[in-house]
Amino acid sequence: MFDESQPSTPTQAVVALAPLEPEWQPIFHASNQVVLYNPTSHALSVTESSGPPHLAGSTPCPYCHRPLPGGFVGHGFAERSNSGSHSRASNYFQLLAAANQSSSRPSSPPLTSGSEDRHEAFSRETMAEGYFKAFFQEEYRLGMGANGSVYLCQHVLDGQPLGHFAVKKIAVGESHSYLVNILREIRLLESLHHRNIITYHHAWLESYQFSAFGPKVPTLHVLMQWAEGGSLDDFIALRLGRTSRLPHMQSSPSSPAADDPTPSARIRAFRAMKRAPPEERERLRREMEERTDSGGNHRSWKAVHLLSAEEVQSLFRDVTHGLAFLHDRSILHLDLKPGNVLLTWDEGNLIPRAMLSDFGTSRDMIQSSGARSGNTGTLEYASPESLPAPLTGALRQIDSKSDMWSLGMILHKMLFFKLPYRYATDGEASENDDADKMNKLEQEILGYSGFRSTSALVTSFESRHLPRSFLMLLEGLLSINPSARPSSERIVSAMREGRVS
Repeated sequence: MFDESQPSTPTQAVVALAPLEPEWQPIFHASNQVVLYNPTSHALSVTESSGPPHLAGSTPCPYCHRPLPGGFVGHGFAERSNSGSHSRASNYFQLLAAANQSSSRPSSPPLTSGSEDRHEAFSRETMAEGYFKAFFQEEYRLGMGANGSVYLCQHVLDGQPLGHFAVKKIAVGESHSYLVNILREIRLLESLHHRNIITYHHAWLESYQFSAFGPKVPTLHVLMQWAEGGSLDDFIALRLGRTSRLPHMQSSPSSPAADDPTPSARIRAFRAMKRAPPEERERLRREMEERTDSGGNHRSWKAVHLLSAEEVQSLFRDVTHGLAFLHDRSILHLDLKPGNVLLTWDEGNLIPRAMLSDFGTSRDMIQSSGARSGNTGTLEYASPESLPAPLTGALRQIDSKSDMWSLGMILHKMLFFKLPYRYATDGEASENDDADKMNKLEQEILGYSGFRSTSALVTSFESRHLPRSFLMLLEGLLSINPSARPSSERIVSAMREGRVS
């Protein structure tokens, strides 16, 4: 039986390695590149793999179930990357940290004064200085939020590209308590493995300079899976004919996607660009960035169409399965919105796979205290009970049904490309939004009476070949009575039984 908590199956088998010296261990396989690690010296080496897989007496990969070469036996492996088939030792990034620490450790203690040490917020042993520069090349910023900025980065060893990852950089300054709170969340997220949850690989503390004129500050770096399809917001924006904010989802005149506006074509063009020679790759990269920064000089696309029934069903199923996985482990997301639903294009599939991300406001329903310290989530997608009480301003207790309201709003956005609010912000809300408009939106949410189906909507759904069960789902999920909303487990069961089709 298919286990939804397991990552997707790689498309290629892991191939046999060239003969190795006994002390070298293979810890990473990407395409025809294999990373070797020496546990004695902590040295790293990149070599090419060759030959067919060992078929007799080989231990199967726990993820792709294909035979592993001799040298991989006894090692744990993680899921493949989005940029190609690979298998990776479960402690791969920790081994990189050990290698970096060994190579960058000074031969003798640095000559520093005691007064200088007193100003350091974290000890040298805590900081993994040079780790990012040693193993990653930053390409461009994917997004920026309240808790930090996320960058697209290429993992590189000895000049060999080994796949793309997203790195979130969170300035912690001198606040030990802030760092501890974030790390507690990161450690929790690192333990979550599901095809509809973004994968968190590794976290380390390193100095980073966020601006040319600012100082270097202790910064938590969080290594995550890269979702090359952008967010559900990006997906909907492209259908509305708007320009993507992500360079790799832009088309360029010299790319195969110039005459094809679909996200999959742009992603194929981006991958083709990464395989180009260095001089050609740099030119294409600059061209893509210029098209993004040109503020309207790029080619604009007309709206294609609303999402089809198959697209809505697939994306909604993915989001619901990811949310049910969290709720089954007593974790509330509390900031569920299209911008936090990231997409990846599995090989051979026309509809992207959705993954939940950005658990900055998530809560462990078992470990966290019952008291709330402030609003949670984004206003447009926040449940009425999560907002301060209209008369007293008190914060009320919330549970998993608050996430279910947000799920209903996501479904509403996928079906109609808008929310049922007059003052809803287009896309992501920001701190620069007019305060009066936000106040009106909050009052509109508190006064919203819930979703109600009409005969006109039924007729519209029939013409779009959408199942009427979506209207029933909206009525249940967007009920102002939290107890009337279905649980994520109940919806997953209904989908498995074919009642949401």
